Amino acid sequence: MANKTVIDLLEDFSFRHAKIDQENERRMKSDAQIMGLEEQKRALLAEKLKRAFLAEDATGFDAEIMELERRQEEIARKKGLMVPYACAACRDTGLVGRKYCTCFLREVYQTIYGAVDVDTVAECFGRADMSVFDGKKELAMGRTQRSLAELAYGICKKYVDSFPQTPRLNLLLRGKAGLGKSYLLRCIAAAAREKGVDVCLIRAGELFGAFFRHRMGEEMPLSFLQDAQLLLIDDLGTEPMTQNVTTEYLFDLLNRRIEAGRHTAVATNVEDLQARYGERISSRLESRECAVLMLDGEDLRLRRA
Repeated sequence: MANKTVIDLLEDFSFRHAKIDQENERRMKSDAQIMGLEEQKRALLAEKLKRAFLAEDATGFDAEIMELERRQEEIARKKGLMVPYACAACRDTGLVGRKYCTCFLREVYQTIYGAVDVDTVAECFGRADMSVFDGKKELAMGRTQRSLAELAYGICKKYVDSFPQTPRLNLLLRGKAGLGKSYLLRCIAAAAREKGVDVCLIRAGELFGAFFRHRMGEEMPLSFLQDAQLLLIDDLGTEPMTQNVTTEYLFDLLNRRIEAGRHTAVATNVEDLQARYGERISSRLESRECAVLMLDGEDLRLRRA
């Protein structure tokens, strides 16, 4: 993980944008038809400046100039001259208006925090194989492992499908290791990405690493974690318990997100959340705003062995 700042990333995006713009300008200058329109643009601009200097009416020139630029871009596209931007929404600037583009936020999550690159997540609801779960043995909850998994997958899919108007603000996936909680979070991440949602999928180790660096005075902005449309925290409980960091920072993050109405989904193996994190955090993880999903049964990795 590179020690880059948000400013560094914005400069990287600006460089990408400028590089493509320069190449496109070079290519357009080699086309006679496009340069003919460019001469018309320059003549209009000169006339506009002349009239403005003489305090005469200069209205109408902007519309004509914009139309010529549109025609230039259309010709360049048809002739295959234009190098496409990686992100059409922000044209590789990282900004859409005054807001950060989703592509830039993903770069922040990955580079600054060490989050998962959601563009590479292959898991999805459509390919989830329920046959890997045992469908015969009835568990203490009165359901089979497969029926619990089907219920959890159905609720999670509905959560993403209805986003941001979800039945509950948050999700808590509980159960011991090897029951598919991480897979399910990745399905949520992939589905959210397809909807264009600003989603951050991060493991507890990386999350609490960011907390620790912030505590130590490093340049580690936490506002992006607080403001992400959908924050997915995997393996909560595997992080080390660090004094003045673990409970304080986790509480602040969860509390800020709940107060702002931001969606959060957490996967954990911890059986007693209150014993590990205290009542303030457990009450927020298991609040009325949270759908708690229990997964149970045999470790899938042992079934496949």
